[in-house]
Amino acid sequence: MQAYKQSSNQTGLESWPDFEEEGVEVLEGRPQQAGRIDWGNVEGPLALGIWECTPGKVRLTNPFSELCTICRGRVTVTDGDGKHTTFGPGDSFFIAQGEISTWDIHEDLQKTFFFHVDAGS
Repeated sequence: MQAYKQSSNQTGLESWPDFEEEGVEVLEGRPQQAGRIDWGNVEGPLALGIWECTPGKVRLTNPFSELCTICRGRVTVTDGDGKHTTFGPGDSFFIAQGEISTWDIHEDLQKTFFFHVDAGS
């Protein structure tokens, strides 16, 4: 079993590449990301883990379908239609592969993720 609790301190996170290296547009700040894959791998088709990021604002096309749950911090996610929602600890949301979204990370953010890569997309 892999447990992710808001009150737990996640360890073993490693720095991940700068957003620009991954083709993500940085709109504000210089957000830095780190994470840990606990099951599966980044090539897919499935992966589970934890991700954290410092404040900033980025726009991306989601490379996978992802279910996220916020453990710590706050983020406002704006979808391609301009609808925005702010999420905090305990909140979950889903973004489909190929969907364009903007993430405005207001404070250090930590989330769990479960993603699926559809190789046919």
